[in-house]
Amino acid sequence: MSVLAGSTGRWKQREGKRVRQLWEQLPFIFRLQAGLLAAIVVATTIVVNVAGPQGYERVAFAIPAAEHVQRPWQSEVDAFASRVSRAFGVRRSTAGEFASWILEASERQQLEPDLLASLVHTESTWRKEALSPVGAIGPAQVRPNFWSRFCGSSNLHDPAENIYCGAQVLSHLRDRCGDEICALKAYNIGPYSERVQAARRYVAKIDWARSQLRAEAL
Repeated sequence: MSVLAGSTGRWKQREGKRVRQLWEQLPFIFRLQAGLLAAIVVATTIVVNVAGPQGYERVAFAIPAAEHVQRPWQSEVDAFASRVSRAFGVRRSTAGEFASWILEASERQQLEPDLLASLVHTESTWRKEALSPVGAIGPAQVRPNFWSRFCGSSNLHDPAENIYCGAQVLSHLRDRCGDEICALKAYNIGPYSERVQAARRYVAKIDWARSQLRAEAL
């Protein structure tokens, strides 16, 4: 029995040495990948002891996969600003300012950033102090007498507040109308106006601007 055990031990040593030699002959990158895979397999299940009424029991649970790391805010702003600049020929520094305001307003009001940017382009062509004959002001051409209280803003001349108010109004109209096209028409001519052709031209301009932005994303 002792001879058999000694023989078995020597055989295991020889086999272990041979396996190590074969392992060391493998390319480094393969060994690295295999090691990482082994670590992942080991880490995906952890066994813990949980106290229960009958004593301790073993509970296995899977470690959740690593969540997708969101792109840093400044990188997102820079990427969007670059698209705006290329699509509409806006100065890069100006596009950077507008990109920050548009992305924040879009996220808070659950709007597509390309849609809000297209609205700003159509309404004011990126002019911070744009003023219309009927009193609409700023990049989003908001009329303070109609929307200042609704938006809770005391300074719609501030471009950031102006764009956010425009996003609030568009989101409100979308919820009221039930669809995007109706909301855009109401934003342009009001919810009760009968200037159908003007509203259609406005929507067509928005669609064109959005197509320009989307082309830059390809």
